[in-house]
Amino acid sequence: MRWMIMLAVLAVSGAAYAQDAAAGAFPQFCEEWMQKLAAREQRNVANIKWAEAADGVSGEYIGYGQEHTCVTKTGTQSVPVGKITYREVRYEKHGGSVSDAEKNPPQAVETTEITEIFRYSAGKWIY
Repeated sequence: MRWMIMLAVLAVSGAAYAQDAAAGAFPQFCEEWMQKLAAREQRNVANIKWAEAADGVSGEYIGYGQEHTCVTKTGTQSVPVGKITYREVRYEKHGGSVSDAEKNPPQAVETTEITEIFRYSAGKWIY
């Protein structure tokens, strides 16, 4: 009977350790994720498909807000779960020519709040 209690205590301690490790690792994972989105936005800007418009050209791309939240909690079966929330923004650029449009500031035309959920498994965050 005593060994069963010890196993139960060890199982609870192991789960708590995994939760602590996951919570400790998530802020770095979250910042790396946001850096990946910033790199994606740069690629999106570099690959705008320009279209003829009545007053020159226009193009759009997807960008990402810098503000974000990073939260961890215990999911089903005690699996650590991380949640990142940020804004995705659809931008448009306009100009008399592609060169002019590239120099002009973008205009935000649509904003969507995005929530991504990740799980912690085998000592790392999975995406």
